[in-house]
This record gives sequence, structure tokens and C-alpha cells, in this order.
Amino acid sequence: MASLHEAATVPSHVPKDRVWDGDYDVFAAESDDPFRKVGELHAGPDILWVNRLARGMGGGKAGWLPTRYAIMREVLADTDHFLSGGSNLMGAIGLDWKLIPLELDPPQQQIFRKVLEPFFSPAAINALDGAVTAACDELIAAFANRDSCEFATEFAEKFPSHVFLDLMGMPRERLADFLAWERGMLRAQAPEDVTEAMTNVLHYLQAFVREQQQNPTSPLMKGIVEARYNGERPLTETEMVSICYILYIGGLDTVFSTMGWIFWHLAQDQALQDRLRANPDDITRATEELLRAFSAASSQRRVAKDLDFHGLQMKAGDIVLISLPLAGRDPQAYENPHKIDIDRPTRHIAFGTGPHTCLGLRLAKREIRIVLGAFLRRFRNIRIPEGERHSFHTGSVFGVDRLPLEWELCDPAAD
Repeated sequence: MASLHEAATVPSHVPKDRVWDGDYDVFAAESDDPFRKVGELHAGPDILWVNRLARGMGGGKAGWLPTRYAIMREVLADTDHFLSGGSNLMGAIGLDWKLIPLELDPPQQQIFRKVLEPFFSPAAINALDGAVTAACDELIAAFANRDSCEFATEFAEKFPSHVFLDLMGMPRERLADFLAWERGMLRAQAPEDVTEAMTNVLHYLQAFVREQQQNPTSPLMKGIVEARYNGERPLTETEMVSICYILYIGGLDTVFSTMGWIFWHLAQDQALQDRLRANPDDITRATEELLRAFSAASSQRRVAKDLDFHGLQMKAGDIVLISLPLAGRDPQAYENPHKIDIDRPTRHIAFGTGPHTCLGLRLAKREIRIVLGAFLRRFRNIRIPEGERHSFHTGSVFGVDRLPLEWELCDPAAD
């Protein structure tokens, strides 16, 4: 683990022995496996003060970093002392409104969440099975008769985007624009590029919401434009745009990023491939274990008022980074946490926990299960070509940017 030492910018309420004068993103990127790398922080205190947190979550500012699964669960469940929305994402383009429901806290957050919950219920996700499978098969067809693909750009980036666009009733012909804006907003290094991308998304969604108010093109959008806040007033246009904005971010990036890491591992684990191909019923438990090990996203909370938390004096306004990559690799929560063992009882927080548990978790799991089944039915000995390697980015989401894969085709009779 990197050394702990005092830094000049550390606030007076932070104990010197809790300070890690490092850059979370840079540290995570020092290895081919950022999950294993950040796991080195488990060798230190259960809660650190980090001078540069993940970019996108506080803009690389300083703040608290719990390293333990149990403490992160505690923070996520305690909405009285740890508030959501501290990142003020829309402030980057001069707006003072919050992303709904992500940056709200109960009870207001729950009122808006009820608008969306019916569209992500088990029954609603079951009804999407055919569309999700069709989107998967359509993309695989482009390389089904080849012996290779570049998984990140040929499949993983496009697949959840197709599902999302269909769910929202957005035109697929705009996919190239959507992906370019997403890259600029979530992965650009220059602040002006982030601002430009966020502004482009905002302008598109404002026009889209106005069109949907006249003629909704999907059940989800019909539910949003016809919703009433707490059963009383209609949602404002700003509220509708805010809801669509957070759905846009979640729908295009998180599943893409997670799927890249899952296939990066799968390409190095032939035994797991063989087991899942022979026993497709095990794909469900494998999905849970892979989500545990490759919990790619981080979120943040803001301390609501001064408090004593696990013996530390936290001050109102302090940032707390919830690093789900750290939670999923905590040796206090999981024996031998860097090993993928689909037979272990897996309880993870890859989609958060508490009131802000990700609304799309059922859809994300269904997408991953469908993709694993489709690839394993068609291809065997999936692997990274000799001499090739993956490339990735860190930040608020660990994501694979490039993942070359090759394989042999399975017997068509097995499909």
C-alpha cells in the first residue's frame, strides 16, 4: 500500500495517521487490474483521508474514503448523516438543479422514485427479455462468423445503449452522437470537453422531453410525462429533464463498463467458460459473483452535520467517496476476495444499498446474463490474442476502453 503521511492541505480535524497523500485514479491505474490494485488500501486504516478522490466524484477533491464493505453499507443506509448529491454534477454547466432521484434524499427522493419503479419491476424486466435478446443477437451477428472482435467498441458499448434507447423511445440513428457525448461527459480529461458534452446532452434532452409531452414514444416516457408529484401536481419540465439525464448516464455507461471487466476475466478463465457453457443454469450465480468482483462504479456522499463516525470527527460538508471496487474486494467481507468463485454465497453492493439502490439493477443483471449465455453458446475458448492487452480508464467508473478477443466457433447444432 502507498504510504500514509501528512499533507499541507489536510484539514485540522483529520488525524495525521489517516492521511493518504495520493491520487485515487492514478493509483488504481498503476496495474492491469485496478480492482486488485485499490485492494492494497485494505492494508491500511478502515477509513482514510485522501487528498485526490476519484475524478467525477468531487472533481478530484479531498475527502474521506472508507475501505471496508461494512462501513460503506452503513454510510449508504444513513441518509440522515450522509447526503446524496454532493457532487453537484449540473453545476459544471451553471445549473443549480439536482439530478432526480440520484441527488435527492428521502422523503423527496422516494416520491420521485415511485414514478420510475413500475418500469423496472420484475414483471417489467421480464417483458423486456425479447428486446434485450434481440439487441444482443443483432450486434453479435456482425462478427458471428469471424474468429475475433474488439469487444469494447463492437459490442459492450453499443449493447446497453441499444437497450436504453429502445426503453426511452429515442432514435437509434443518433447513437453515434449519444456515445460521443457520453465519452466526453464521463471520460474526457479537459474540463471544457466535459462542459461541451454535458451541454449537448442537456439541449438534446430538453427538446426530447418537449416532444414527449406531446407524443410519448415509450411506456417509460409516457409514465414520466404523465406523472404527478406525490399524486398532486404534474412534474415540471426541469424535473422531467433531470430524470432523463440520470437515466441517460446510468443507461449508457455502467453496464458497458462492468461487462468489459467481466469478459476481460472470462477470457482468462477457461474453466469458468467451460462450466457455464455446460451448465447454463449457473450463469445466474456467476453473474452475482462477477458483479461482486467487478463492482465498477463509485458514488459520493456529503456529511450533513458534524459527527463522530467510527472515532473520527467528520465535519459538515466533508465528502465521503463510496468506492464499490474497494467494497467488492474487502477481505473482511469475502474470503480470498480476488478469486472468482461462483459457488461462494455472494452478497454484494455493486448497485449500492439503502434508499439509493440502483433502480436499473434488475435490467443490468438480465443484460449480463443474456450476453454471457449468447457468447458462450456461440464461441468457445474465448481469449485475449497473444501479444494483445486491454486498455481502461479509472475515475468514478472503472471502464474497459479496448478489449480484443478471439475464439473458435461452437458447433452450430449446440446453439
